[in-house]
Amino acid sequence: MPVSLRAAALRTALERAVDQPVHLLATERGMRAYVTAPKPSDTAAWTRALEALRSADVWGSTDAHGTPEIWAEIREGEQP
Repeated sequence: MPVSLRAAALRTALERAVDQPVHLLATERGMRAYVTAPKPSDTAAWTRALEALRSADVWGSTDAHGTPEIWAEIREGEQP
């Protein structure tokens, strides 16, 4: 699945927010971006990350792999 402009913009914003590469994964509805979460004490990175996440259709966090991650989905055909 090609990366939409919204997904590319989200990836770029998250990369700038947390200063790490953001991974994209195609889903049934669109694209999911995920990245290691900033340290809890890094309030500036969290502020930037939360601002970037506002452009997503849905977002959340997980620590299923032992490392806290934040994720966000851009669902094709849906606008925030």
